[in-house]
Amino acid sequence: MTSEKPAYVSAIAFGIAGIVLAWLLSAILPASVYQYLSGAVGAIFGVLLVSRLWPGLPFRDSLMWGAALIAYNIGLSVLERIWS
Repeated sequence: MTSEKPAYVSAIAFGIAGIVLAWLLSAILPASVYQYLSGAVGAIFGVLLVSRLWPGLPFRDSLMWGAALIAYNIGLSVLERIWS
């Protein structure tokens, strides 16, 4: 366990940056290429977001990481459908 406190502002910044990057990539790249990259974008920014919200989360708690990444990617997919 770490004594580090959650950094909500940077977590929100990483979440918004991931959404903006996904939106920009969907506008620039063809749909077939974007589908491959959207998972990576969601994973990278999802991990950054979760690591700021819960800094002491050990990697052995993979269910929590997996659930957070799934939720973030679902949010990206919903926003992608709204924008398209």
